[in-house]
Amino acid sequence: MKEVISIKKNKSINEFLNIKNIEENFLYTLDEQVILFIRINPINTNLFSEEELKIKMNNMSIEFCNEQYPYTVFIIPRKVDITDYIKEQETLKRKLQDETSINIVEKRILETHQLVANKNIIENEFYLLIWDNDSEDIKEKLNKRANTWMKRFKNCEFQTRILNKSEIILLVKSFTIPEFARKEDTNYDDSIVTIRRKVVRD
Repeated sequence: MKEVISIKKNKSINEFLNIKNIEENFLYTLDEQVILFIRINPINTNLFSEEELKIKMNNMSIEFCNEQYPYTVFIIPRKVDITDYIKEQETLKRKLQDETSINIVEKRILETHQLVANKNIIENEFYLLIWDNDSEDIKEKLNKRANTWMKRFKNCEFQTRILNKSEIILLVKSFTIPEFARKEDTNYDDSIVTIRRKVVRD
């Protein structure tokens, strides 16, 4: 007896990924779980001395060791996006008056393009997921847990924030449609792709 995957009926990507709905800051799953996503801004540990790194790791261990509820931390590698930085430099260039300063900014823009061109330069995005069974007070429970987590990270000098609905959709889509990964102005309404799937048993 074996199971073979082939085509039979339409199945939305929401169903395939176990997504029932996304409301406010929460993702509701088909198996009655509710998930809240926290974005963790990374820090450059290469700037720390060995002693500083050891102290930070010890502090994090102390902060997180008493957590009693389930959670997941996952890391998404992305190609470095220089769009915002280039826009910032272009805006600065338009404000400048002297040729020397303009030339400096132009060289900065050129060097940045050359730095990332044809190179697979990666930056990591860090997320923490907390969840629980759906219930009447689930939002209150998850928000309370999220605030506790965010205080812990703040004590360890990490900046965090809770993802909103559009950001959750963006994150989900980035797993299935990579071109959505950085498009914050994308219209997400009615844009879920469809796949076909069936189970055939011998």
